[in-house]
Amino acid sequence: MTAGIPLVLCGAGFGPLHLAAIQRLNGRFRLIGQLADDGEEARRFADQARIALWTRPDQLPLGAGVSCWVSATGHGVPVAERAAELLGRGSAVLVEAPLEHDELVACLRQARLARAAFRLAAIASAAPASRRFLGAARALRARTPVRYIAATCTRASIQALLRLVGDALGALRPWQVREPTQLASGLVTLGGSLAGVPLLVRVRNEVSSEPQMAVEIVMGCDAGELTLTGVHGQVLWTAHATGDHVRLGGPDAPFERETVSWLRATSGELSTFADAMESPGAAVSEAQVQLTLCRLRHDVLAALGAATARADARAFAIADLAAAAVEAAADDDGCAAPDVPTSEETHEAGLRLTGLLERGAGGDALAQLPGAMQRLEAISLRAIWELLLASGAVRPGGEARTAEEIAGALGAAPRHAWLVRRWLAALTDRGVLGEAADRYLWRQALPDAGAASDLPGAYAALGFPPAMAEVHQAALLRLKELVRDEVSIQQLLFRDRQDLSAVAAYQDNVFTAYLCAAGAHLVRRCAALRHRPLRVLELGGGSGLATAAALQVLDGAPVDYLFTDVSRAFTVAAEERFCRHRGVRYATLDINADFAAQGVEPHAADVVLAGNVLHNAAHVGRTLRRIRRALAPGGWLIFTDSTRENHAILTAMQFLLSPPAGSPPPGSEDRRAGTDQVFVDAPGWRAELLAAAFAPRFVLPSLESPLAVAGQHLFFATAC
Repeated sequence: MTAGIPLVLCGAGFGPLHLAAIQRLNGRFRLIGQLADDGEEARRFADQARIALWTRPDQLPLGAGVSCWVSATGHGVPVAERAAELLGRGSAVLVEAPLEHDELVACLRQARLARAAFRLAAIASAAPASRRFLGAARALRARTPVRYIAATCTRASIQALLRLVGDALGALRPWQVREPTQLASGLVTLGGSLAGVPLLVRVRNEVSSEPQMAVEIVMGCDAGELTLTGVHGQVLWTAHATGDHVRLGGPDAPFERETVSWLRATSGELSTFADAMESPGAAVSEAQVQLTLCRLRHDVLAALGAATARADARAFAIADLAAAAVEAAADDDGCAAPDVPTSEETHEAGLRLTGLLERGAGGDALAQLPGAMQRLEAISLRAIWELLLASGAVRPGGEARTAEEIAGALGAAPRHAWLVRRWLAALTDRGVLGEAADRYLWRQALPDAGAASDLPGAYAALGFPPAMAEVHQAALLRLKELVRDEVSIQQLLFRDRQDLSAVAAYQDNVFTAYLCAAGAHLVRRCAALRHRPLRVLELGGGSGLATAAALQVLDGAPVDYLFTDVSRAFTVAAEERFCRHRGVRYATLDINADFAAQGVEPHAADVVLAGNVLHNAAHVGRTLRRIRRALAPGGWLIFTDSTRENHAILTAMQFLLSPPAGSPPPGSEDRRAGTDQVFVDAPGWRAELLAAAFAPRFVLPSLESPLAVAGQHLFFATAC
């Protein structure tokens, strides 16, 4: 295999997407360095790309066979001057920024003298949506005359618009530009014709930093209108006879998110540049098109006159707008992006990966879950009731007592007082206690239902290892000591085992296995949509159950996987466990602190995976917004969490949720504050996701599924 074409990046503004565009060409270019000012951003990019950073042009290893990608900014000299200098040293040059006619002529002359390839980038025309539009435009032109063009753009995107319209019409000449009409501050309409076709363009004629590809084009004929909604948008056909809108490219044509569309367009432009280096003669016709475009752009800008300063505008909360838009269409069956997995597909994958679909065993295994969970709940509530009676905290026929008085009678440690209140609420729900004016009294005896000896069978039916039944049996025997903090649940849980194996004892079950498998399927689907290594950020990795499931389905695919947990003990253990997997990194991270301050930069992840950890947030809304900032546009959030209290664990694992003495409980600053509720219900999560600018996609399992009896669910949302 031959080495790729050496490529030097010149200027500022390069980042991970540029690297991805180069990598997508499978070695056709070989990035060797960047010419830029010696600033922090440039140094960080050079370190990330593992390339040289040059600060002076004379340091560059230029010459025949070397290519240069010149950005629009960051040169200290005009872009045309930089391009001509590089061409003069024999290197091929690709320029992103529009040039004036005289500047383009000078660059083309220098390229001809040096026998080097030169190209002005036409990234807008290379975007997937643009290519679909141009293909449809050519077919339309062959069948019927084009009657008019109506378009919208910014001043900065005029060159991209003119190129697209010229390609759609098959020509630029002859053209005519009439005097503009001012509609409002900075908004101008410009009439005229292009290739003899009437043209009306609405231009936001302002000085701004808006992207150069902000365009919309409508191409009209007698039969209807062909519309490009944006360079990264869709192509639509509207028939005049029926008024029907048809999205061209087929019903399954993917909606191009801006980052993916830009990536594909830039890769295509780089590929065309490489072709020009290999066959310089083929670039002659393109040069003529660019010269014509420069003259036309000059005439349009002259008609528009000087750009106006952008008027101050009220800043809108984008997150609020996104939440309102998503909420308004939340019930639409077609609101999900076509490439997003469905709940049915993900549910089936969860069952299949856990073996619940094999040999018809799934039906039997699932059918016994509700009964087993009910037995555990009955055993747990029976133990609470017996402790209340034995301590005298509640007496048949006795006076009503407050929760504080009952906790005092139990001798409960202050940090477990919230748990005593949850015990009382659970018994009240069962009708065993009555509650009025925040006081509780005995109402009726708790029906006999199960004994501690039933624990092993019930836990086995739920897929737990025998160690879980042993821990719960020990907790029931020492429940009084547990609530008094004379012994901790950690002591019963860990005993003589290592921490990770002890934690796995209560996390290894049918419910967790299903949720991890379903989440892993989503991770795999996301990886399949990427043209570069998938970037995964896992929060609260703990004993690594979700990690193991995700890495297994990725099956050696290139990945940048950052495993995090608030405890270094877990990150060290995970590094030992997953050391054979390439691309996995490890770090401590607190979900209640700023992610960037802990080394996770904005837009650093394609997927955030969080297993049973987000309920630990002091404020789930703030944590979700931190996650949103860490995700790339359109990124996926996959998390599992309990959505309700499970009475089965009130006498065992629920003790783990009591905060250390003097520390606030989870949810102390959000909707849960003052409620003793540790978990957020499904409607609450939906509201929090919408407020954090996420589009909720689905929740698994459904409430009708036997898998829902544990109250644990998987949530899937995408970043708006």
